[in-house]
Parts: sequence; C-alpha cells; structure tokens
Amino acid sequence: MEKVTRKDVAKRANVSEQTVSYVINNTRKFSKEIVDRVNRAIIELNYIPNAAARALSTKTSYELSIIVHDIRNPIFNDIMSGFQEAAAQKNYFVTVVEGSETMDDRVKHFISRNFAGIFLFVLIDYQSFDFIPKLVNAGIKVVTDSVIEDPSIQPYVSSVAINHYDGMRQIIDYLTKLGHEDIVYLSSVSKDKYFDKRYSGFIDAYKQKYHKEPFTLYSKRGNQTDIDLGRNLTKELIKSAKKFTAIVTTNDLMAYAAIETLEKHGYRVPEDVSIVGIDDLFFSHFGNPKLTSLGFDKIHYGRKAFESLYNQIHTNKKTNQLIDMEIIVRDTTAPANK
Repeated sequence: MEKVTRKDVAKRANVSEQTVSYVINNTRKFSKEIVDRVNRAIIELNYIPNAAARALSTKTSYELSIIVHDIRNPIFNDIMSGFQEAAAQKNYFVTVVEGSETMDDRVKHFISRNFAGIFLFVLIDYQSFDFIPKLVNAGIKVVTDSVIEDPSIQPYVSSVAINHYDGMRQIIDYLTKLGHEDIVYLSSVSKDKYFDKRYSGFIDAYKQKYHKEPFTLYSKRGNQTDIDLGRNLTKELIKSAKKFTAIVTTNDLMAYAAIETLEKHGYRVPEDVSIVGIDDLFFSHFGNPKLTSLGFDKIHYGRKAFESLYNQIHTNKKTNQLIDMEIIVRDTTAPANK
C-alpha cells in the first residue's frame, strides 16, 4: 500500500497542497467549508502529517524531552506517565533520557533536532548550569524541578518543585508526637547540595523542635539513591553506636534497604525503630511491612511540568510552582520504645 501524501489529500479535498499545509498548521484562516473538506479528506485517507516537515514549515518543533537521574527509579514512571499523557493531548512527542554530569552531547542533540522544550528532573546532579543558557539561546524552553537561584539563569527558565522542605517539617512533627527525639536522616546527597530541600528541611525542622543539631549520614558518591546506599548507610549508623529510635531516608528504596539491614542486626521495625521514606512509591502501599512515606501526586506533578513547559513555549511566560506533599502513615512507624 502506497503512502498517502499531502498531494493526495489536496486532490480529495479539491484544494491546493499549500491550502492543506495552512489548514494542518493553522497558519491561515479559511472558510469552515474548506477546513471541513480538508479535515474530512485527512480522515478518509488516514493521512499522517510528517512531523519533521511540519517543524520546518512552521519553525516549531513538537519534540520534548524529560531528563532524569536514574530511569530505573520507580518514582519516574508516574511522573513520565503524567507528562506524556498531557503532551499527547497537545500532539507533542516526548523522549526520556538519563542525564550525565556533562550535558554537552545532550545539548548538541537537542539543538540539532530543534527540540521545543526540556524538562530537567535532575538539577541536583549538576555543579554547573552552563548548559542551560546554550539551550535557551537556541530557542529551547526549559523547566526544572527546582528553582535556580543564579540570577543569570533564573529569569529564563520555569520550575515545578516538590515541597520537600515543608514535607520534612511534617515528618519531624509526626515523629515528635510519637515520642521520638533520636531521629536520624540517611541522605542520598551531602549538605552542600542546596537544591536538595530534604536535607535542609530536616536540619531546620529538627533544630526548631529540639534546639540542637540532628545526626545525619550521607552518600560520599554524589546523588546515589538506590538500595545499596540505604543498606550501607544503615550499617554505618549501627556501627556508630549512635542512639536512634527513628530513621528518615531520602526515598522509599533506601527505606526498605534500611528495614532489611536493621532486621538482620536484630532490630524490630517499628517496635524498636520507626522508618519513614520519601516519595510514596506504589509498592509502599503493598509491601511487608507497608511503609510510612512522605508522598505527592506524581501523575499530577508530571502534568504540571508539561503545562509549565507548554505555556512557556506558547507565551514565553516563566513561572515557579510548588507541589505540596503529605505524610502517609502505615506500618513502619510506632511510638518510641524508650
């Protein structure tokens, strides 16, 4: 079966090929009768416009990308689902790539392909944001998962951030009501990563509540957020002989690793130690034990990220949004065993 062309559509609708292009791209006004004829011909012939040709003719690309830290982390599934669902409704095509410390190759690819926009969900990974002006100068819109405070960059990008800072306050308030004071935070990043509001949120909330510095352990290998880190930091905590009755971890993966490690060393969860994760992954609802976790609506978040990028593409309006979190209480927390 031969491929249907724009010429075929024009012939069926009894109009010129240029008129078909104008109708498809909505770049010129025609009578309702002509528009209906063209659209009817498109449907009858099952014509699919060439996206690359459309981008060239309208000088507008319909390609977007989400850059994530580790595509294996389950948190990205729902976020990407929400983003792609919203993008599809506006006829945008989305690719997902893993970020790297140097973005040079990625930037060259995005610019050469004339991408319309990028959602950067790995801001915490980078010491420098020199690659962002390169994208912006090429006409590519950028939305980040955190607010960039650099005044030379911040005005040119939008952000959709997760309110981890307030979330940590919720965790400290909740554990305090259960009688916990010896609360330890196992972090995937060091305190110098100012984008990670989990770390600063925990420190500030704890100090405000107890007027002293909390005990924290963190990865020395950058933004490592996997099970191995949870296991290793928990072993380090046990060896430290530091008193603890509750542990908060950067994410749910680390929380389950902490539970496994604690139980191997004779601790009971939650009778001896309460555990709180962050992200509220889908399997935390069904695990054994079911995990108490600080969560947010990830599909909604993905949709908001696309909407922010779409609005910037079409209006050039920059916005900073903050998505609220909520602690979901399950089986891994209990009153402190003193």
